[in-house]
Amino acid sequence: MVDEIVQLEWDFFQQVHHIDGRASCQDDFETFYLQRKSQFEAFYQNVQKACLQDLKLAQQIGRNPVMEKYAYMMESTDPEYFNTIRDQLPAVDQQKKDFINALCDIEVSMREDMNDQYPYLLSQARFTHSLEDEKDDTSFETYLRGELMTYSDETLYLYGQMVLDMVQKNENLIEKILMNTVKAYGYASLEDANKFIMDSEKK
Repeated sequence: MVDEIVQLEWDFFQQVHHIDGRASCQDDFETFYLQRKSQFEAFYQNVQKACLQDLKLAQQIGRNPVMEKYAYMMESTDPEYFNTIRDQLPAVDQQKKDFINALCDIEVSMREDMNDQYPYLLSQARFTHSLEDEKDDTSFETYLRGELMTYSDETLYLYGQMVLDMVQKNENLIEKILMNTVKAYGYASLEDANKFIMDSEKK
């Protein structure tokens, strides 16, 4: 199921037209596959299924949720341009925005914990906070918010249930995603990946 999700996302990604032309990452399926697979494999199976249904429906009705995700991000990274395309995007009501913001707050806190535990590893990743956004540098928080805004109400509800369930179990979704990612790149653990980068920087 995860492979099908990632393939659909890749197909949508190929149809995204950037302001400055085609992005180099649109020609790098291997990195896209590893990163997106690492994320979705950390999700509960019911959330994976809901994400797949969203993508299939989008394909059927001619929407491109990957394009919409990047467009929503521009509200923070390029507000002037965002105002010129705002009306072309599916409207997101305030209640949904508030729910998304609450989830972002939880996951930013999870990400901050990872920053503290694995500083060298996380120095290779996106900045954490939307306040750190630049036009060509999107933070973790802004990326997450943009992605969640493309979720259907049903999928967002299941995703929120998953995040809250992990909080209750004292689990960290970001840690799970990172663990999947470093294993995909051949590391045994987050500690090993962090140490490798630390040692590399000291040379």
